[in-house]
Amino acid sequence: MYHQYENQKGNHMNEPPQVITTKDLLYLEDALSWELLASKKAYHFAAESQDPQIRQHLEHLASIHQRHYQILLNHLHSHTQQQNMNQYQYTNQFSS
Repeated sequence: MYHQYENQKGNHMNEPPQVITTKDLLYLEDALSWELLASKKAYHFAAESQDPQIRQHLEHLASIHQRHYQILLNHLHSHTQQQNMNQYQYTNQFSS
């Protein structure tokens, strides 16, 4: 999931951009919601399933969505930490 990203010129990037815009944050929020909902639904239907093969496939699907959710959350978390560090350095630069 999310292995390649396209920049504005249409070139592929192997890593997400370091700067996250407001639009990017809104998309990440939506993507997190979608992944969480898909994971919860798959787990729910796995629990309801009487067929072991279907249950296994649904549990696998749920774990994939859960992993995607975690990837997005980790990226967002690392961006937030970097942004806080940059803000701290910027503030300290003028307070000394």
